[in-house]
Amino acid sequence: MCRTFISLLILTSSFSSAQLAKATYTMKVSMNMDFTNNPNIPKNVVERIKKRMSEPQNFQLFFDQTQSLYKKEEKLDSPQGGRGGMSMRFGGGASSITHTDLANRKQTSQQELFGKMFLVSKNMKQHKWNFTGASKQIGQYTAYEATYVNMKAPTSFRMPFGNRAKDEEKEKKAPEKVPVTVSVWFTPDIPTPAGPASYFGLPGLVLMAQDDNKVLVCTKVQMNIKDKIKLEAPRKGQAVTQEEFSKIREKKAEEMRERFRNNGNRGNGNRIMNR
Repeated sequence: MCRTFISLLILTSSFSSAQLAKATYTMKVSMNMDFTNNPNIPKNVVERIKKRMSEPQNFQLFFDQTQSLYKKEEKLDSPQGGRGGMSMRFGGGASSITHTDLANRKQTSQQELFGKMFLVSKNMKQHKWNFTGASKQIGQYTAYEATYVNMKAPTSFRMPFGNRAKDEEKEKKAPEKVPVTVSVWFTPDIPTPAGPASYFGLPGLVLMAQDDNKVLVCTKVQMNIKDKIKLEAPRKGQAVTQEEFSKIREKKAEEMRERFRNNGNRGNGNRIMNR
């Protein structure tokens, strides 16, 4: 099956390495949100959190046959409540940019974390793809399914406050990872190994990815665009490895949880960010 797709890639290749193209994706995330331990949170705040978490996000992928640039579409946040309100912000902002060297499987990401910019570099492992033989139409393209298994912790969202949060923090254990089958759909009609985020390396552009609670779908593809976009790795921010960035993020998250524990029962406004 793999050899068949590689043959298709060679035979249908009319997409030169110098040709720039653009794909637009919509991402939806379903989150298991537990507010049972937070009876003091106003109902309107709970509804606001649920609405914000369920909002689709749009991304753009600029690519050729050797590299790609993935970024979130810029969108102004709507004003959140007045004094005493809680503003919410989830996911990477418009400043988040990921460059992928497709040949060497190296990614460089510009990510903002609590107001500070970081330049995160990591080498991507080759997935053990299973070509299922399934196909379907996505837009005007025929897409084929490939899957791989990823070990990850169950995804959930909890927001403890006050003394209860302190007790839970003491009892907290690292969740056990479970196997999750990731389904990715690609089209040999666009013969490039590019794809959104970490979903790349197949003999055709990735049009859809289903990964646990996250679904990414390509809504538009524009070939041979004239945009003045350079497929270069971002350079702004403190250079760190993925491991270093994860430790910094966890430390900042702990500082934020501590602030919530200290201020959870007060009337002042709070801002939650999860990147």
